[in-house]
Amino acid sequence: MCASPSSRSLLELVTHPSLNPLSPSYQQGKRLNDVIKEATGAFKRELEADGDPIAALDRLSEEDTIRILTVHKCMGLEFEKVSVFGVELQFLWSDDEDVKAEFFVAISRANSELVLTSARQRLRLDGVSSRWRQNSPAHEELLGYTDEF
Repeated sequence: MCASPSSRSLLELVTHPSLNPLSPSYQQGKRLNDVIKEATGAFKRELEADGDPIAALDRLSEEDTIRILTVHKCMGLEFEKVSVFGVELQFLWSDDEDVKAEFFVAISRANSELVLTSARQRLRLDGVSSRWRQNSPAHEELLGYTDEF
């Protein structure tokens, strides 16, 4: 990974052991390194605009920044706009009450706009679990709750 002097200094302060607990995916494989590489690249691009590391960080954390979070990571947070992708039976498969609770957490994060997606068909990619269904019906019960929201 090629990092600028400013980002190297930051990475010396914020170590792998301090970042690992932030997400279970960081503790497996090379996910944390990939995230650091992506963040470092974004920081470097922003730093090139004016050479000011504080301004670069500010631009990376502006209100219109898109955040991609799991339902568990968004608990307690609020956003102007929220998109929930894949409201489909095959993606929401745990205990019915848990699914309803998690879905409510996801949709209740939106202050002004909520977008829900589903697909009738999702192609199975090579190496994907045999549980993958190409016909992927929407989770109609959950989608029905949004009418009341």
